[in-house]
Amino acid sequence: MGAFFISQRYLFAVSVGARFDLVSSAIANFPSVWLWAAITPLIMELSHRFPLHRGVWRKYLPLHFLLSLGFGVADVSLDRLIAWWIPSAGPRLSLLARFWNKSFINVFSYGAVAAVAHALQYSRQLAERKARTADLEKELLSARLAALQMQLQPHFLFNALNSVASLIRAQQGPQAVRALTGLADLLRFVLKRDGRQLVPLREEMELVDRYLRIEQIRFENRLEAKLHVDPGLLDALVPSLILQPLVENAVHHGIDSTQPVGRVEVTVARDADMLCMCVRNSGPVLDLASAGRAADGVGLSNTRVRLRHLYGERYRLELRAAQGGGALAELAIPYHTEIANQEALR
Repeated sequence: MGAFFISQRYLFAVSVGARFDLVSSAIANFPSVWLWAAITPLIMELSHRFPLHRGVWRKYLPLHFLLSLGFGVADVSLDRLIAWWIPSAGPRLSLLARFWNKSFINVFSYGAVAAVAHALQYSRQLAERKARTADLEKELLSARLAALQMQLQPHFLFNALNSVASLIRAQQGPQAVRALTGLADLLRFVLKRDGRQLVPLREEMELVDRYLRIEQIRFENRLEAKLHVDPGLLDALVPSLILQPLVENAVHHGIDSTQPVGRVEVTVARDADMLCMCVRNSGPVLDLASAGRAADGVGLSNTRVRLRHLYGERYRLELRAAQGGGALAELAIPYHTEIANQEALR
């Protein structure tokens, strides 16, 4: 600011052909600038303590005006002392004359510093509000995902219990015991998870394999299951319990009484930056109306909501008729293996 004022005086002197004294200009300008530099932190603190916010600005605006006049008095007092000690620094005006001469620039300077202080304060508050909003949105998302997962686990286990109950009703004791043992293992496997929303694909495939074993006990030789997964993809992170509803849907809607054997195939492959998971059954030709009703069930509707929360629009879940009969469920999600992404969704 001092350099700016000195440059202004120099240009004015050149424009009118007057003599320019650099030393006198520096003496006349720099002490005042240093004074304002010294009181700037005080003005910013006062702006913080007495903010001109909506609802209180009428109360504090007169106070800031009086403070600006007070700082102006300090400024002109310093100017008068310098003019008394160093006559070449400027004319020896009275204190009152100096005050009125510099009143506008002093009030304006105070207002400019106070405006910057308020702008910085608003910027900090906005950043803090955004951070709090982001934290709240993250907590809300985690709560929603946890609720969806808690809804899915009982649904999944209830259906598995139904499979065991059907064996008991059919008086197939040995098969029911084997199914109960498998269900106990499956229950331990599900409950030991620590609430993670994203798990490695190998865990999800192990869960699917355990579930299919129970269903194979129920249907005996009428259900064939095949899992095709590239070993290099087993570390990919997928939503917990994301495949099981698709597999369950394929089993329950794919075992046709007219077929001697029903087949369920799960295939996982990578397509560029997407992880593609397909579940297909060999049931009768898919009725799209029935498929639409099936998609409204707890498992698939829950799956769609979870995917939307986790990936926004970056996912694809389609249920359509497969070539040669049966149904094909295709799920595509972004491929990643970073633990940081997993921790962000816990």
